[in-house]
Amino acid sequence: MIPQHTTRVIAALFAAIALSLPGITWGDERFDQIQAENAFFHGSHLLSRDSIPESIESLEKAVQLDPQNTKYRGVLAVAYNNLGLKLYRETNLKDSLAALSRAVDLAPEDKDMKANFVQIALQAASAPPGKIEVDDRIEALKKVSQLEPENTAAKKILATLVNNSGVVKGKSGSHQQEVDQLERASSLDPTNPKIKKNLAVAYYNLALEKGQKGAHQEEVDLLKSALKLSPKDPPIIESLARALSNLAVFKGKEGDVTAQIALLKESLDLLPNDAVTKSNLAAAYNNYAVSESSSLKPADRIALLESSLRLDAGNQSTKSNLCNLLVEKAVSEAKLGFSGKALELLEKAIKVDPNDKTVQSNLAAVYHNEGLRLGEMGKHDEEIRMLQKAMHVLPSSAEIKNDLALAYNDYAVILGKKGDHKQEAVLLTKAAKLVPTNKVIQDNLAKAKQKTSATDDKKESASQKKKEKQG
Repeated sequence: MIPQHTTRVIAALFAAIALSLPGITWGDERFDQIQAENAFFHGSHLLSRDSIPESIESLEKAVQLDPQNTKYRGVLAVAYNNLGLKLYRETNLKDSLAALSRAVDLAPEDKDMKANFVQIALQAASAPPGKIEVDDRIEALKKVSQLEPENTAAKKILATLVNNSGVVKGKSGSHQQEVDQLERASSLDPTNPKIKKNLAVAYYNLALEKGQKGAHQEEVDLLKSALKLSPKDPPIIESLARALSNLAVFKGKEGDVTAQIALLKESLDLLPNDAVTKSNLAAAYNNYAVSESSSLKPADRIALLESSLRLDAGNQSTKSNLCNLLVEKAVSEAKLGFSGKALELLEKAIKVDPNDKTVQSNLAAVYHNEGLRLGEMGKHDEEIRMLQKAMHVLPSSAEIKNDLALAYNDYAVILGKKGDHKQEAVLLTKAAKLVPTNKVIQDNLAKAKQKTSATDDKKESASQKKKEKQG
């Protein structure tokens, strides 16, 4: 459809020819003005005769010589507008748009010229293939968007064209150009799901290219952008997780362990069951915890090693490191008089590695000392319980074995005095098994057995008499 705006023709203007008078010298500026005026009158005359191309040549010269002259610019704009409409009727869309664009640039406030350009640009955008190149359609619509920022239809058509162009760039391997085009398309039509999906693919393609070149940070950034657009896309999720893990390795080599840990955690959030990432994160936690250069507090180091073991429960090196830290902390607490806290730390350590000799000896010592303390307070049952724990942790300790036997003996004697000869004998039997060579324990056991036997005889006799009486 031909635009409704008609060709605008400037009325013929007759130029007076300036003659060079003998003896008079003109300055450069005045000479340019006269030259511009001559070119303008000549161009206007040609335009009135519909010799548009020739008129444009003269009018361009006038504007070039006197660029601030609004009259010259206005008439040149009319010439370009008329040329654009003429070319449009001849179906030469590309050159038509170029001429109309120049007209708008020269007279941006002219609504008719702007309307001509916008209407033909929109028609060119939907013209059949072969009528006008895609890049020319895009450039025309870009200008429409600048002239009419609120023109939604133009934006959507432009977005579609730019999207299609971006996809073509991607298929040819030009992934950076693919991203650039699709980002532009997305900015024009932000809610278009097709454009979003294509842009996600473009980010993904460019990310893989960056990763192959060793640009791991750029790879991660691009994949994050892709994931925002397509949050449930498995290839994007897996690729981002791998890229984060790879970047973490490089951060570790650079000595930036905190960044390494953060990246590995982020990777594991995406792929929780990835064995390699789990192992790498466990190692990073361990290395950071034992690093001499870090200013971490003991409690923070312990927490890191515990996190490491949750990821790699069988790592013996991490177990040993954690046990050593727990023992150091326990010894420090014990020296300050906090035996309960020391015991708590050592009990945690023995759960980490029941076979750690240092933990065994320290925990057994704490149980042992606590048992003796309770015994001195007269809490013999608790004393025995603590010494039994010490014995369980370190069964090879002769000292603990002997003190447990004596604890059994002392408590047995007390129970015997209370008349509980049966329990007295039970405890002394245990004591005798622990230290068979202790004469005092053996004598006490013999006496307890005699007392138990006598008590049993009395009970049997009383029971027999009761039966006879009843009979």
